[in-house]
Order: sequence, then structure tokens, then C-alpha cells
Amino acid sequence: MAYSLPRMARQAGKRRDITLRPIIPTQAAETDLAAIYAPAWQIWADNIDRILAGYDPQPLPTADTLTIDTVDQVQAAISSVAQEFLTILTARIAPGLRQWAVRSERVHRSKWSAAIKAGVGVDLDLILSAQPVEETLGTWLARNVALVQNVSDQAQGRIADAVFRGYEQRTPVREVAKEIREATGMGRTRAIGIASDQNSKLSSQLDRERRAEASLPKYKYRHSGKAHPRSWHKARDGFIYDNITGKSDNGGPTIPADDRAGMAPWCGCREQAYIALLDEVD
Repeated sequence: MAYSLPRMARQAGKRRDITLRPIIPTQAAETDLAAIYAPAWQIWADNIDRILAGYDPQPLPTADTLTIDTVDQVQAAISSVAQEFLTILTARIAPGLRQWAVRSERVHRSKWSAAIKAGVGVDLDLILSAQPVEETLGTWLARNVALVQNVSDQAQGRIADAVFRGYEQRTPVREVAKEIREATGMGRTRAIGIASDQNSKLSSQLDRERRAEASLPKYKYRHSGKAHPRSWHKARDGFIYDNITGKSDNGGPTIPADDRAGMAPWCGCREQAYIALLDEVD
């Protein structure tokens, strides 16, 4: 339900511009999300022996067709693991992602309400609901199902490449197994990175939705404070911006629509809700 937070602030006796405290996504939520992603790489790590059970790159002197049979056996094992992952994706990962998103929205809503109460003195616990952000949650969920599928697909591609290059180069099985373990390690690293990024992205998207619901057309840019920041993000720190145009009210650089806080990979910047009480409220 849309409401006017500036009007509520005026009615509460506030006369100065207010910047609400930012909502920072937690490390615990990131860890939980990474755990939901984990089967995308773990299933391949758990099935290395199964994939390589039929691996035999040595040329046979009389029965070349048997060599082809071993290749087919390995390919069948890889395909079987990939099919098992799809079952896990549908039965466990997708529901897990949905539950995580619902839980994260609830936590964000609670922190948003607390920030309003601290900054404005108004309690909105009974007004706020998940309904205004349902589309955002649905889009996030679909995106993350696709991302976790891609983690598995990439691991599968690297594993298949390692095995078939092994056949071509007559590579010993222990070396191929090592390459497969490296491929699953890359999948693990990527899954953890995606979880970190998606945790931040959902929080940023919810920030924007809640500000729109509260009739707040402006925000204050807060830089993440990371050790190696994007210089153009750091240059925006502390400036006031318009939600629509991306232009600053007080001299900051203009922000492109596709480079808002949290949009770039692993961007930890935030857009703090800004209540311009010195502006006339209709």
C-alpha cells in the first residue's frame, strides 16, 4: 500500500531533512544462500569416481570399438549426474531459494520499519506487507534458478572437456581426476561469489521498492567502504540523487540507470532513503 512518508514526518513534527539508516544485508544470509547453491557443484565433486569408472585412454590393439565404448560409458555417467542435478534443482534448490527470498524480504521489511521508527518516530509495522515487492521477489527467484543451473552447466562442461582431452592425450586417470576436482572447486568459488552478489542485489532492489512505496523520490548515496572500490562509485558518496533521472541535487556526478547501487557485480553501495522535508509537501 502506497503512503507518503514525508507527510507522516511533517505530521510527527519533523522539520529538517532526514536520512534513514541503511539496511545492510548480513553475512549469515549470504552463507545460507551459498548453501542452497552448493549442490550445483557438490554433486559433481561427489561423483568423480563414478564418472571416471569407465575411463581408459589406452589404445587397444585389436578392439577399437571397446575404446569407443568406454568413452560412451563416461559420457553416459556425466549425463546421468546432470539429470540427477535437475531433479535436485526442482525438488530442493528452487523451493530453498523461494524460502530464502521470503525470509530475506521479511527481515528487510522489519529493518525498514525500524529505520522509519528511529528516523521519523512513526510505527509502520501494521501497514507494511510483502505484497508490494512480490514481483521483485519473483524476478529474483527466476534469475537465481537460472544462475544455479548455469553453475552446474559450467562444471559439467569443464569436466567433459577434461575427460575428452584425457582420451585424446592419453592422460592418466589420476591427472584427469585432478582436473575434475579443480573444475568443481571453480564451481564452488563461483557459487559463493554469486550468493554474495545476489544477497546484496536483492537488498538493493527491496530498498528501491520500499522507497517508491513510501513516496520518496530521492536518496542519499552511501559508498560501501570496500578496500578496492570503483572510483566512480566512491565519487558519489554522500550526494543526494533523484530516483528517476539519476541527477544529483548537490553537485554529485550523474548516475546511469544501469549503474545504481548494488547493480554492478559485488557492489556493496547503498541508497539511503532521504526525506526532503525542506521541500514543500503536497
